[in-house]
Amino acid sequence: MGEKGRVLVAYTSTIAATDEIAKVIGTELAGCGLRVTVLSVADTASLHDFGAVIMGDAAARDAHRFVKLHKVPLRRTPLWLFHRGQPPVPPEVTRMIRRLGASGPVSFGGAAPDWDRAKAWARYLADQLTVLHRGFVSN
Repeated sequence: MGEKGRVLVAYTSTIAATDEIAKVIGTELAGCGLRVTVLSVADTASLHDFGAVIMGDAAARDAHRFVKLHKVPLRRTPLWLFHRGQPPVPPEVTRMIRRLGASGPVSFGGAAPDWDRAKAWARYLADQLTVLHRGFVSN
């Protein structure tokens, strides 16, 4: 994984509180000692500095553009998906998961996001990422 020690938490939308969920996940990961950047997919020009990606709302049009733009590095980068909605997972997201080898999506949804579940999932991911690559942990 080289020097790619940052984790990108990318979100697609402010409409379904995906940005708020991404910020909660990012804050929790940082609290676990990981080096984290939270950005909208539209503001993510490159995945060069990132060794892992956590993306919110894979069904959104912006997410599909993001995946198309970054498909080569995403195939080599651990990828987890989350969303605000309820199951079932849309077929295009299932295809994206299969194509990229992503994990998820985990749902935090209903009328209001489940913040406790989002924080618990972020702590779980922090453990996974620390095992995956010690470079994610800040010095």
